[in-house]
Amino acid sequence: MAQQFGTTFKRSSVTKMLAAEVTRTTHALPKGEEQYESQTYLSPTGRTVAKIMVAGVATEKEDIGKDQSLWRLRISDPSGAIGVMAGMYQPEAMQAIAQLEIPSYVAIVGKLNVYEPESGSHIVSIRPDSVTIIDGKNRDDLVLDAALSTARSIKKTMADPEIMKKVAEAYESGHDQAAYMLVVQQALESLLPTPSTEKLDQKAPKDQTASAAVTKTDSHDKAGEDKVTPPPAGDKNQPKKKAKPPKTKEKPASTKSSPSSNKSKAGKEIDESIKTIQEVVLEVLKEKREVVYSDLPDLLRNKGINPLMMDWESAVKRLMQEGLCYEPKLGRLKANV
Repeated sequence: MAQQFGTTFKRSSVTKMLAAEVTRTTHALPKGEEQYESQTYLSPTGRTVAKIMVAGVATEKEDIGKDQSLWRLRISDPSGAIGVMAGMYQPEAMQAIAQLEIPSYVAIVGKLNVYEPESGSHIVSIRPDSVTIIDGKNRDDLVLDAALSTARSIKKTMADPEIMKKVAEAYESGHDQAAYMLVVQQALESLLPTPSTEKLDQKAPKDQTASAAVTKTDSHDKAGEDKVTPPPAGDKNQPKKKAKPPKTKEKPASTKSSPSSNKSKAGKEIDESIKTIQEVVLEVLKEKREVVYSDLPDLLRNKGINPLMMDWESAVKRLMQEGLCYEPKLGRLKANV
């Protein structure tokens, strides 16, 4: 509790969230009578949030200000990406972003900011209180906390018909709790260690000469070490028998694909998936004169693409890099035709 001008108020608690839910949290709740009360929002999983924490990789930054600095930062976690905007009213966060190296692991704590340029469209970002550089382990721990917190929220919402009703009324689409549970599952799976392929990649040692194979390094016999029996005394003319290297059985050629080929196959599948989404995104942009960025998930859903399960943001980024679409205004997309 804190005291401000004679009024008692509660500081907003910090909610750990995944980026996929943050970008879709747009329903503002009515403010109370307290002067310094933060704006709160109802999230698609039924949480009431104001101040949030997101941990991930800072992938892009840009000073988009004209007269004064206004830094835009892009954070990616296993579920998606979210924008962070820091200006003159967030001096510490703005300075931290300006000095930040890309890419870096970061934890962002700040208030949810929802901008509505026109009725029915929303641009969601975070107005940061702090930008903290962290290491990979801290990032994994915070993503784990966010995923488990989301799972608990989904369970609580699905067990409470009243909350389910509020969420359904607030979000006409995009509030499928099962879809968000899949997002949680994917985030958790991304934290699992990948099986080591080091042993599979090891090759048999090269052939060695007999003398090198049996040379003793010290006067003590080692377990399993080969020894050469010297020729009997007086048999100087007896030729020394060369030790033969042990025979190795030829192994049949393996029919299993190597780890590197599996990786390239997985990468190819991901590229094909993104190309498919690119085609759908470009189709949507050509159908519409101009599309608000935050409306794309619903438009893609109408085309049979689940935006919670497909990396549509990477597809949009590739389209922009290839010059097939552009941003005529911040938060809007248009096909370059």
